[in-house]
Amino acid sequence: MACILHPFVLQSFCLYSTGMPNSPLAGKRILITRAVQQSAETEALIATKGATAIAFPCLQHQSLHASILQALSHAKDYSDLAFTSVNGIQAVFENNSNFVINTFQDKRIAVVGKRTAAALKKHAMQADIIPKVASQQGLIEAYQKHGLPQSLLFFRAEEGSNELLEYLQAQGIKTCLIKAYRSICPDDDNSKVLSMLEKNSIDACLLGSSRTAEHYLQRIGNLKLANRPILVAISQQVADAADKLDLKVQIIAKHANFPSMLEGLAEYFSQRSN
Repeated sequence: MACILHPFVLQSFCLYSTGMPNSPLAGKRILITRAVQQSAETEALIATKGATAIAFPCLQHQSLHASILQALSHAKDYSDLAFTSVNGIQAVFENNSNFVINTFQDKRIAVVGKRTAAALKKHAMQADIIPKVASQQGLIEAYQKHGLPQSLLFFRAEEGSNELLEYLQAQGIKTCLIKAYRSICPDDDNSKVLSMLEKNSIDACLLGSSRTAEHYLQRIGNLKLANRPILVAISQQVADAADKLDLKVQIIAKHANFPSMLEGLAEYFSQRSN
């Protein structure tokens, strides 16, 4: 179902609403548009603020197995690997874990950030390069510091950026792009969330990517309803993408993560109550 009020979230809400200092988010209903596999941590964080998380996945990740298998067959020809998301790690390892580990054993591996490094570590592999800034530009700067690859297999989403590839190719480095997964819009039942929006029962909605914003509007199917909650964007880039869809983002996180989104939302409600 599209709208899930998770028991552990409701339980945490009861505990925190009675035992913690009053939070600006206490009693608020916050829509989470992340993929199902990624929402639990955000739901738990929302519960600590005394709010209720409502899961409404607007992303579904589909692994592109043929592309991955082709890449694995040519991995011996490349010195380095790069991953730009946890989803990419999951797609590559999900059906071929032992084979992938053996294939990648002698490769230098770069990941976009600490979360992606942690996902890699779950498969008993260590990231060699982790940039300070979690972005493709951050990866470029990290390679400049640690040494450019001789050749690179680059795993990313089908719809991702080519910034890193274009930089390395300009340096004459052999690169190969592997589209490891694509993001699609879920098509499960959305009637409960639509009903809550019609009743003004949802206070805020977290938009964590440009694609999420697009799918959020697609799933709601009504711009007026989609704009009823306070819309929170994880970055200026996402806010700009939402603006092109006529979604009215009111809060942009100071840092590109979900805790910062909730901090911005808490500050918004705090100021509005004064």
